[in-house]
Amino acid sequence: MHAKLTMKTKFSLLLPSLTVLLIGCSQESDTTSIAVGTGSASTGGAVEVEGNGESSVTNLEWPLHNFDLYGSRSAPTDQITPENVATLTPRWLFQHGVIDGVSNQTTPVIVGEIMYVTDSRGSVYAVNARDGHLIWSYDVTRLLGGGLREGYIFRHRGVVYDEGVVYTAAGSFLFALDALTGEPLEGFGDGGQAPVILDVLHLKDPTIETAIEVGYWFTTAPQLYNDVIYIGTTRSESHIAGGYVLAIDDQTGEVLWHFNTVPQDETDQGWDIAGPTWVGNERNGGGIWETPSIDAELGLVYFAVGNPFGDSTERDGMNLFTDSLIALTLDDGQLEWYYQQVHHDVWDYDSGNQPVLFDMEVNGETVKAMAQANKNSWLYILNRETGVPVHDIPEVPVSTVTALEGEVPYPTQPIPNKANGERMEPVSPVFPTDIPAQHMEANTLVEQFTPMGPGQIFAPGMGGGSSYGPLAYSNQTGLLYVAAIDSPFNSGRDPKGYFSAYDPTTGELVWRQIFEGYGQAGPVVTNGGLVFVGAGSNTAGYFYAFDSSTGEEYWKFNTGSGVFASPAVYSIDGQEYITVASGGGSRGRRGGDLILTFALPER
Repeated sequence: MHAKLTMKTKFSLLLPSLTVLLIGCSQESDTTSIAVGTGSASTGGAVEVEGNGESSVTNLEWPLHNFDLYGSRSAPTDQITPENVATLTPRWLFQHGVIDGVSNQTTPVIVGEIMYVTDSRGSVYAVNARDGHLIWSYDVTRLLGGGLREGYIFRHRGVVYDEGVVYTAAGSFLFALDALTGEPLEGFGDGGQAPVILDVLHLKDPTIETAIEVGYWFTTAPQLYNDVIYIGTTRSESHIAGGYVLAIDDQTGEVLWHFNTVPQDETDQGWDIAGPTWVGNERNGGGIWETPSIDAELGLVYFAVGNPFGDSTERDGMNLFTDSLIALTLDDGQLEWYYQQVHHDVWDYDSGNQPVLFDMEVNGETVKAMAQANKNSWLYILNRETGVPVHDIPEVPVSTVTALEGEVPYPTQPIPNKANGERMEPVSPVFPTDIPAQHMEANTLVEQFTPMGPGQIFAPGMGGGSSYGPLAYSNQTGLLYVAAIDSPFNSGRDPKGYFSAYDPTTGELVWRQIFEGYGQAGPVVTNGGLVFVGAGSNTAGYFYAFDSSTGEEYWKFNTGSGVFASPAVYSIDGQEYITVASGGGSRGRRGGDLILTFALPER
């Protein structure tokens, strides 16, 4: 067992990295591609600073993927405000040089004065959070093993930190690294590397040589509480026999318990519930794309589960627990409740982002709530104690007409209502809009949840709705912030990003911004009255700041490439920093390696 460390270091001893470019805040040339502005008007060069005081939060760390166990992505910092955000400029940038795989999706983790980021393979880079100088790096490339199957695509969303140790889930392994030196911890697994997925697979089939060869690996950043790591395996688009939820001892790498999201037989928990909902020869999918959330007081961990996979004519029924939100007990992984958002999915409408937890007042009573937005473009708000919807979510009849032999469409789908009983506004359109006229000649617009058929145009498409980008919730405004994509299937046009704020107590849409490109990155909201979010695009990757109450655009910065990652916020000695990864084109299929960190000009 390793001894955990206290996070302290002397940065005066650190050597600068050649991969870092420092950007001076007094830069007056436009050659560095710095652009600051209010609204859509941008100007280059220095801008007079107004109201540039220190944050009331002198030092703020970002130790977990989505800031806290609730996944709030809400920072109490308040130095950067609507009054001075127009002066926000890059303080430093870092490039690690690995651009394979899909888009740059890492969310930086910041503890003390060290930032930890990952590349698409899961290798870790520790940099000085003040200036971006490299401290150490740990390359996992040669440690991922053989058996990389066809379709394996490198992607990675970051690390988790706890008491002097950084954990990264790369390939099908968990790695534990000394946070100060990057050295692997000998007491964790075999030399700091634990084959946690394979350990579980061997319980049923000891002949499997590698987890990746049978379709299992990680894309998520781990969650960590009380010396236990919680993580789920991808990937839904594989013939995997269910995705696994794993609870792992963070000192030894031993799997403490596991839960299969698609129970396969009587030996899997939940078989009595889920087993009858699969009729036929397919029982695959159910991968987990994002980090779970935890309510320590209730003793529950919450996961969002991905879509089923395979021949839909061979899996009649609802297909539990795919496309579902599930609550498991922290100590032993017992299923407390589940809620399925899409029945018998054939549209790739999986639940990809982390559930966000929050408390709110409804009709004078405190509700322990959770919210999660699906790729079907609907926002689901549930009581996290019971899984019961806070506002009514009726089962709405949908079309069951299909020409596909053997297909048995599900007759209803759960579509959320507001508190007043009217249907909630979706997070992106659920009927195709702005379809080019010439594209309509050979195709047909169909309603959402229409069984798949030739020549259809439907919304959201398989790449639309709310994807893996997590939500944010602000106790200050009481609003939920949701990023989504308007990309109808077979639309013949480019996608649009939708960024919305909802009042969860009523279910009402409060404000919305629509922009060019993918709204695939999650936001971060601060007590300075701002919410930051990025946009993915083939031509540019804008990083935006909006008024968290009204949605007014105050600032945007062209990062030069798509933003498919969720930002983080931290503070050192009263200086507030906003940091985000950039890199990727259409659907993120071209990688990137840029970490951009912004701050107000130095006083």
